[in-house]
Amino acid sequence: MIKYLAFTPVSLCLWIFSLPASSQNIDQPLLEWETKSINLGSILEEQGTVTAQYTFTNRSGRKLIIEEIMTDCGCTTADYTQDTLANEEKGQITVAFDPRSRGGSFSKSILVKVDDDPNMDTLVLEGFNVPFPTEAAKAYPIEKAGLGFRLPVIHMGNVYTNEPKVKQLDFFNFRDYPIQLSQIQDALPKHIQVRLNPAVVTAKTRGILEVSYSGEELGDLGFFEEDIQFTVLSDEKEALTFKLIANVFEYFAPTPLSEINQVPRLEIREMEVDLAKIDSKVPISRMITLQNKGQQDLHIRKVTANCDCVSILIPTNSISPGGRTDITVTFDPKDRKGIDHKAITIFSNDPVQPAQTVMVKSRIN
Repeated sequence: MIKYLAFTPVSLCLWIFSLPASSQNIDQPLLEWETKSINLGSILEEQGTVTAQYTFTNRSGRKLIIEEIMTDCGCTTADYTQDTLANEEKGQITVAFDPRSRGGSFSKSILVKVDDDPNMDTLVLEGFNVPFPTEAAKAYPIEKAGLGFRLPVIHMGNVYTNEPKVKQLDFFNFRDYPIQLSQIQDALPKHIQVRLNPAVVTAKTRGILEVSYSGEELGDLGFFEEDIQFTVLSDEKEALTFKLIANVFEYFAPTPLSEINQVPRLEIREMEVDLAKIDSKVPISRMITLQNKGQQDLHIRKVTANCDCVSILIPTNSISPGGRTDITVTFDPKDRKGIDHKAITIFSNDPVQPAQTVMVKSRIN
C-alpha cells in the first residue's frame, strides 16, 4: 500500500541525511517521465479541485515498487493505484490541487520514491489561482458586450517562433444568458486563436479566455500592436474587440559553449549613438557598423525602429565570416523638442544574441 505524506523542509532534510551509507548508487533515473513540470495556467477558485497527470515508464531493467508519494502542502494530493511496475511498464500519477487555500501564483512539489533508490523524483505543479471577487463589477471594470475584463489590452509579452504563446484572461459574464464562441471567426488573423474555458460560460459566472499567438504563423519579427476581433454567441451575436501587444523573437536552441565561436556572431560597434545637439528642422544621419565575428554567414533578418521618424538603409542582409557592413540611420526631428531617445533593434541569425538594440539619443533645439 502506498503512503501519501506531507513534509516540511526540516523533516525532509532529516529524512535524506538519515539514509544508510550502504544505499546503492544510481547512475541514471529509474523512472522516465514524459514531463516533470505542469503549468495549469489560471484557475478559478469556484471551479473547485483541478488535476494533472504525470506519466512515466519504468526504465530500471527490473520490477519497481513505488514506496511513497509526498507533497509539500495539504492543498495538494497525489493518487496512484498501482504500486508495482514491471520493466518498461507505464504508469501514471494524478495530482489534485484545491484552489481554496489562497490566491495568486503557486508552485507545488511532489516527491516520488521507489524501492532501493536513495534519490527521489521531483514533480512540479504550477499555476495561478484567481479567487472569486467580493464585488465583480469592481474586479472586472472593462465591459465588452456584457462581459467584464480586468484590462483593456492583451499583453502577450515575448513570443518565440518555436511554439505559440498562450495568454489566459479571466472574465465575468454579466449577461442574463450563457455565452460561447462562434465556430466561425473570420476576423481573426491566422496567427491568433481564441477559446473559452469552459466552452459555455453561464450567466453571472466567470470564465477564462485563452488567446494563442503563433510567432511562426505570423512570419515576422519585432514589436506588434494590433486590434483583434472575435465573435461570441449569447441571446444575440456580438463582436469583441481588443488591442493586443506582442514582441516576437526567433527561437534558437541553446548554443554549446564549445560552439560559441563557430556560429554566426553579430558585433555592433556602436550600441549607443549620441547625436548631441541637433536642429529640429534638419534630418541627421549616422552610420552603424555591423561585423560578423563568427565562422558562419550572418543573416540580418530585420532592422526596426520604434518611431516612423527613423529610416534605415541596409546595403546587404548577409555578412560573411569576418566581414562587416555599415547601415545608415536617419533621424528626422521635425516637431520635436528636448531630450530624445530612439531604439533600433537588429534581428539576425546569431543564436546567442538574435536581437540587439542600439539607442540613438539627442538634444533637439
